[in-house]
Amino acid sequence: MTSRYRFEGFELDLAERVLLVQGEPVRLGSRQFDLLAVLVAHRGALVSKDALMNAVWPGQVVEENNAAVHVSALRRVLGRGAIETHAGKGYRFALRMDEPDTPPGAEPATGPSITPVALPAAPPVFIGRQHDLQALALRSAQHRLVTVVGAPGLGKSTLALACAHLRRPAFRDGVLWVDLLRDEGPLPVVSAVAMALGLEPGTELTALLAVLRSTDLLLVLDNAEVDAAQAATFCHAVLEGTEQVSLMVTSRKVLRVTGERLFRPPPLSVPAGPCDAQEALEHGAVALFVDHARAQDQGFSLGPHNVAPVIALCRRLDGLPLALQLAAGRLAMFGIDPLSERLNDRFRLLTRGTQAGPQRHRSLRASMDASHELLTDTERLVLRRLEPFEGGFTLDMVVTAVDDCGLDAWAVADALENLVDHSLVTVEAGERPRHRLSENLRAYGQLLQEEAGETDIVRRQHAHTMVQLFERAERAWHLMPDDRWLAEFAPELCNLRAAMDWCLIHDPAAGVTLLARSRELFELLGLADEVRWRHAAFESELPATLPTALRARYCIDHAHLLSTVAPVQAASWFRRAVALSRTANDPALLYLALCRQVVEDGELSLSALGELVAEINTLPEGDWSVRTRLWGLAAQAHLWALEGRGEEAVDALGNSMALATEIGAAAWLKDDLHRLTTVQLMHGQALRMRGIVRHLMACGPESIRGRALICLAVSMLAEGRAAKARVLLTEFIERWQSGSRERFERVAPVFAWLAIEEGRHDNGARLMGYVCRARFDQVESASAWRVLVGKMRHQLDGFRLARLQHEGAAWSEDEAITAALALAPAPIRNAAAADGLVEAT
Repeated sequence: MTSRYRFEGFELDLAERVLLVQGEPVRLGSRQFDLLAVLVAHRGALVSKDALMNAVWPGQVVEENNAAVHVSALRRVLGRGAIETHAGKGYRFALRMDEPDTPPGAEPATGPSITPVALPAAPPVFIGRQHDLQALALRSAQHRLVTVVGAPGLGKSTLALACAHLRRPAFRDGVLWVDLLRDEGPLPVVSAVAMALGLEPGTELTALLAVLRSTDLLLVLDNAEVDAAQAATFCHAVLEGTEQVSLMVTSRKVLRVTGERLFRPPPLSVPAGPCDAQEALEHGAVALFVDHARAQDQGFSLGPHNVAPVIALCRRLDGLPLALQLAAGRLAMFGIDPLSERLNDRFRLLTRGTQAGPQRHRSLRASMDASHELLTDTERLVLRRLEPFEGGFTLDMVVTAVDDCGLDAWAVADALENLVDHSLVTVEAGERPRHRLSENLRAYGQLLQEEAGETDIVRRQHAHTMVQLFERAERAWHLMPDDRWLAEFAPELCNLRAAMDWCLIHDPAAGVTLLARSRELFELLGLADEVRWRHAAFESELPATLPTALRARYCIDHAHLLSTVAPVQAASWFRRAVALSRTANDPALLYLALCRQVVEDGELSLSALGELVAEINTLPEGDWSVRTRLWGLAAQAHLWALEGRGEEAVDALGNSMALATEIGAAAWLKDDLHRLTTVQLMHGQALRMRGIVRHLMACGPESIRGRALICLAVSMLAEGRAAKARVLLTEFIERWQSGSRERFERVAPVFAWLAIEEGRHDNGARLMGYVCRARFDQVESASAWRVLVGKMRHQLDGFRLARLQHEGAAWSEDEAITAALALAPAPIRNAAAADGLVEAT
């Protein structure tokens, strides 16, 4: 490729980075020179503003008018008409280019005459790829070998052909398009290029290079994956043996040639969420589907009646152009909703491609098969094992998924890397690279499993992989802060759900094991309701093969999940958990079972609690984690609070909060703040740990700042500072409504106390009724509740209190929130019904 250009008295030398006019250098800024070089390299083609900005200021955020400023400076040097502005599109270099000179000392090239075949016509419709086209053109202008790599059906050839037409003016001899794959079979690369140049098919590589050496052209090799090794050898020879030949290659597989630059076009864009038809058509996938649908049926239009199912269909087809075209071809037959429903059988549905196109484009299955045929047996095996993974996977997970096949970790790593090279697996960059299969390829993998008769073993291995992963997650839980633990294991939620769904029917013991090791994940993600119904599936009968320790763990967790919704049932499961733990020969497990029963079993008497805590204190403490020992502090604080030893309870909670802060247990801190609030409600104490709580409110994780506000507000109420408490509680409501939401019943008692202190006794009573209906957290708050009831009985007679509580029990959450800070009493609702209840009572 030439590094020197001449145009109307000017000479641009890219190697020396100088612009000469009549042999004298012209002073140009560095950015001006770079901008001119990009425009000249495109030789009359339109260059978008984005492409210029990316080339001249790569990776930087700059003002959009920077390009215009430098273009104006260049026009002062080259002349006003040297660079044309196309409003809203970009710029074009308009000066006539001279032919490049023959290098000094070189003889004019001689050789056989060539008659290159004509470049295929540009794509008649080019939708959704304008930005990709400009980016590919720029990359091709900067590098001699660019490989357009992507999954089958992505539209690589269409994009490369459009780019070839865009860049043709930049080459003296134009563009040579060589398709290496025809219906009759693949062609040897050298023969295919020779034939495209009008030479004999048997031309040797050395003779072909001699011809190419005298040319200035862009050589495009289409479908190079049919013989990637041969294509790589040829491209290397061209880069080494010529100077002015640039290469653009389309391939499903990376060539791995020195100097190769990859261009991976993404799937066509799909709206991320609901939107109207006009906005949806701005996304390439929807626009392409609609265009092809209209080609089949002129009456088809996108509107409010069908925009949502069209978006959903485009998303399920991964924005893959071939799949979208095939789906649009079946729209007239099925209609949009039935078409979407049949996507579970997409390889029988998407079969009616164009009869004039390549065989591999006539159905989605044929397109996938063409890539599958290029794989080794090991790569095919790994591809089938990847299908169950939803939401991505790591290399370690793949190694475990195939550990029954006798492959070592290095063989699996090589196979996975080759699947990435074949564009069948995508990689998400990061500290721990994560891989992913598109939905189309997952569906293809499932089809391959069914044909190989190995669906059950693949699913079993996936479940085995998740059991192994969450064994590690359980160990990591005791060593890592909440946020780091979530960052590592939350991405596996979809995989976890898929494995649990399969285990429920095929391997219940593995399902219970997964439940025991993943409860924290569900709860940290706010999915307690989901893990509760998953637990309920095993409530009637635990698998007989389950080890005792896991049975005890299930009982502990199940009791915990029931404690806020079914306290009597929870008490029964706590007793069962402790009994099993006594036989498991695991002191740490028994310690955990006893502590959690003390803290969460609301059916225990004070004397029973004392006995359990005494037993806890006699257990020999082993090398237990901080998270395990935190339960001991919570149990002791709970007993002391109920015994009226508020100061000692607060001290125990202070120690707990210090340890939790040290290890980054944000969720535990949040619970400790709630326990501290409850102790203050019970004993009416001002907060002695105000500094710690204020620090958490100001600097703690967002998830616990609201709890800290509540805790401080209760302290203000205990000191008789209701006005200050109102300020804090108002801020809490603002945070709560902005997104950091939890069940309002959990904090409603504090708002009831505020109402009492402010003389809003009716609202206070209603809020108490609202909480009483939900019975939320009644275990911890029973004594505190009695304190509030005592305060109310000084202000309201028993009949009126009962009537107001009944009214509050009918409130919605929004009504309770409105009343929580209302300065005037809320109107009494359903008074007649309430009176009737009181009279009946």
